[in-house]
Amino acid sequence: MIPIKGYATFHQLKHCLLGKHFTSDYFTKHVSIPKVLDPLKRIADETEEDFQKLESILKEHGVTTYRPEFNEDNFNLIEEVHPPVTPRDHYAVVGETIYGTDGHRGMYESIFKNIDPSNTFIRDWEGSDQGSLLTTANICRVGKDIFWDYIVNDPSRFNNSNVEEIKSKWESEGFRVHISHRGYHSDGSFCVVKPGLIITLGDVQDYTKTFPGWEVITVPENPFDTLSDFYKVKKKVDGKWWVPGEENNLELIGFVNQWLNHWVGYVEETIFDVNMLSINENLIICNNYNKQIFDAFKRHNVEPIVFNFRHRYFWDGGVHCITQDLYREGTIETYIDY
Repeated sequence: MIPIKGYATFHQLKHCLLGKHFTSDYFTKHVSIPKVLDPLKRIADETEEDFQKLESILKEHGVTTYRPEFNEDNFNLIEEVHPPVTPRDHYAVVGETIYGTDGHRGMYESIFKNIDPSNTFIRDWEGSDQGSLLTTANICRVGKDIFWDYIVNDPSRFNNSNVEEIKSKWESEGFRVHISHRGYHSDGSFCVVKPGLIITLGDVQDYTKTFPGWEVITVPENPFDTLSDFYKVKKKVDGKWWVPGEENNLELIGFVNQWLNHWVGYVEETIFDVNMLSINENLIICNNYNKQIFDAFKRHNVEPIVFNFRHRYFWDGGVHCITQDLYREGTIETYIDY
């Protein structure tokens, strides 16, 4: 059975789930337009190549990895189904339990068959966005403290009783739960690298109150300023996605906008510099080089590993998004003094 445990984002990672996409053969069966088919096949092949590279990096550092197994022929291309590329967006391991909702379980059934049911908290909650309540895309674990962000201004999207149920459960297990309502994935806005160091965007929170005494490195919020090719396609895709080299491919743009809109996010608002995956306190996988961040790593004795997920601008997901840590060593320690 796959062990389940997670008390902090920087504890030693031992077991990790990696995403998976449909194969390029899948698109050959569903798409006949060459200018649509060829880039979709390229995305499929290069996404899988990058997953295998990331898997190799993790295994090299003693991490056991798992990939979802499913029959892609059971899924129609234009149905409201999202391939399991970003497992971080669907599940959360908090304490010794994996949390989530039934909405995406079909793609991950091969994983859950190997997890003890006593370590799972999977609910069939009604509402189109209930699944985003219980994910470590917006739940940050720092030992005793849990920082949980979700939207509350639209009652049709979230049921507050669900939130209270989970909050009470975590508090009964000894956690301090800090709730915020910014309404976006927090792993795209700040990263707790290790005790004492945070990488963040500006104005995310008042760190003097939430993480007193910690060093906070603020990165620029407009990375697309240096990506001139993105601006060639920005209006055509509403800032949601980008495949480099396909900025003038109107057939692909029209196809994705009409039929695969549920696959893409809103990449213009994603800052991949902060979307990182810690293997332990002194080793972290990041998407690209950033001098300011790397200088901070050096001060805190953190070794960075650069991993280029080539189609992060299509999937709206960095290295943290395309993984889901299942087991980290460590206990419910106190890292923040209030």
